[in-house]
This record gives sequence, structure tokens and C-alpha cells, in this order.
Amino acid sequence: MRLRWSEEELAIRNAFQGAGHQIRERASDFRKQGDLDRTMWTKVADAGLFGLPVDPAHGGSGKGWWSFAAALEGLSSTAGDLGFLLSVIAHMGAVRILCEEGTEDQKRRYLPPLVSGSVAATATTERSGGSDVARIRAAAAETSGKLFLTGEKKHITNAPVADVFIILGRIPHLGEKRDITLFLLDRDAAGLSTSTPEDTLGNASSPTGDIILKEVAITQASILGRPGEGLASLYRMLTLDRLLYALVAAGYLEPIIQASMRHACSRTSFGKPLSEHQYVQDKIVLMKVAMEQSRFLAYAALDRMLAGDTDMLSMGSIAKLVGTEQLWTAAADFLHLQGHQGYMTGAATEILSDAAAVRIAGGTSEMQKINIFNQLKRQIDDLAVSGLGQMEAAQ
Repeated sequence: MRLRWSEEELAIRNAFQGAGHQIRERASDFRKQGDLDRTMWTKVADAGLFGLPVDPAHGGSGKGWWSFAAALEGLSSTAGDLGFLLSVIAHMGAVRILCEEGTEDQKRRYLPPLVSGSVAATATTERSGGSDVARIRAAAAETSGKLFLTGEKKHITNAPVADVFIILGRIPHLGEKRDITLFLLDRDAAGLSTSTPEDTLGNASSPTGDIILKEVAITQASILGRPGEGLASLYRMLTLDRLLYALVAAGYLEPIIQASMRHACSRTSFGKPLSEHQYVQDKIVLMKVAMEQSRFLAYAALDRMLAGDTDMLSMGSIAKLVGTEQLWTAAADFLHLQGHQGYMTGAATEILSDAAAVRIAGGTSEMQKINIFNQLKRQIDDLAVSGLGQMEAAQ
């Protein structure tokens, strides 16, 4: 398993730390506007962020997912804008699906724009539920031998600003157990529209909203991967999505720890610096532990994903669960360490309100626990079947 960056990857990480500083300088304005910073989005695209794992034949540099992870870690350690980073995660999930499942024509058409600054959104959640994809209702009905997709997706990251949409829906005539399919659509597709950005507690710089589909014509070019196999493709994408949450959480904790240390060393309580109180030391030490746990779990999950290991889904869920829960705890501790000053509107309250979202987006913490348990159960069931087979062979 990878435990450290190569010299080239470290250079990439450092380069995107510089880009993160620029994002930080502009973050406050885009929180107020409730909009994605498209100028910085284009700048990081021009710097090669989105193309790192993409084949040069499709506009990327082909350096791979480890190089992208190094870049995202550097960016998240300085950006100070969790919303921007969540939009990057959502975008890269779509990029991975296209790289893995797209036809050559789809890759040639969509990957170069997505590498160079177009925005992607992947939509699964509906009014009936988010993580329970078996309940989705968006469906491509057949009329006179043609398919028309109708439905509504809710609370989708990047939806109000996206140029390309990957939609999870159904093709009912394939049969109930084999009908879930991924659809690939452009913003200008007839019948597709999006809502205005939602008014959220935090991460306003990552616009979320609804996607409305009214009899959108579906052709073979609009289907991503094999019809009826969309769920398997989605799960592979979610592994990346979830481990990137952990990687971002680790990077985002770096400046929080630094700010906590500065505050603890500069303020006094009962005649001595806050830093000499053991309860303060405990909070900051646990932030550091949380950062390292999240980072190395993300590395482990990425390693399993790239190797195609059977437990990659579980590892992705473990990384997200630990990373996002630890970020939430650290954000609350960061506010508490500053007392009333932290409670006033400012950096600490912004960090806490932003951190609240990551425990929900990409599958709630409770859903990650279910995923992990179900993986353990499958392993036990497989062992039982294997053991039964060995007993029968011995007989």
C-alpha cells in the first residue's frame, strides 16, 4: 500500500496548495453569492487538476488517480472552502464513470470539456430517498420504439451549474431486477431543467438543487455503460466519492489544527497559556489523530479501489465514516476552544456549518455503517458456503 508521495506527486501536491490559497482569498464572496467560483474552477482545470487521471487521448495527462489524490490533498489543505472541494468530488465521480464505462465516442465528446473546465453532476437522490436507490422512480418509458426519460432528482451537488449530467434511472421494459441504468445528458437536452440553488446551512459555494426531467429523448449515445447495469457502475463511482471525502477531511483539518495551536499558545486562562491545560492539549491532539486516520484510510481505500479488491466498497465507506465524523468533531472542538469568540459569526461557525453537510452528502454516516456491516455479513456468508463446499467434497 502507498504510504508516501513520490517526488513528482509531492510537487503536484505543493503546486495545488498554491491554487488553494487563491480559492481561500475569494471564498467569502462566493459563500455570500451562493455560487461556485467558476474563475478558480477554470484555473485549477487549466493547471491540470481534472485531467490528472484521464488518458491523454481524451484531454488528460494520464498521471493517474494517485497524482489526483496528491493534488486534491494539497488543494484541500489551503482552500478554506469546503463547498468548492465538494463540487470537485462530485465532478470527479462523473469523470471516473466516463473513463471506466464510456464508449470511445462518449469519452471523445465529454472528457475533454470536463477536463478543461465544464462541470459535471451525478444524480441519484429523489424525493423518496437518497441512499436507497432501489426506490428511484426516474424512468425511461418506451413509446413507439423510442425511450423518453421522466423524473425528478433532488438535492444534487453541482446541478444548478452543471454542463453534463449523469442520471441514475430505470428502463422498465428490461425487467424490475435488471432495469437500473445510467443516462448521460447535456444541459441543453430538451426536457431537462434545473432549479435555483438551494438555501443550505453551509457550503453555499457548492450549489445544490433539483433536476427536472420531462420526456427527455434517450438514444444509445445517452446510455452510459450497459443498460440495466447502472447500479454496479454507480457503486464503483461511490467508492472513489467516499474516499475523497476522507482525503478532503484530512486536508481541511490541517489549517484548523494550526489555527487551534496559535490560539492555544496566544491566549491565557487562570494565569497560564491555554496550551498548558491538558483538556486543551487533548482536543488538539485528537484533531491531529483524526487527520492522520482520515488520510491513511483514504490512501488504503484508493489502493483497494485501483486493485479492484472485493472489499473496496467497504473500505470507501470506512474512510468516509471516519473522515467526516472526525471532521465534524474537530470543527465543534475548534469552536469550543475559542469560547464566545468562536460562537460569533466567523471562521469557526462557517467550518462547523460546512462540516455538518459531509456527514450527510455522499451517503449518511448511518448508511456507511450499514454498508460496512453488509460487507461483513457477505464475507461470513461466503465463508459458510465455502466451508459447506469443502465438507461436501470431503464426503
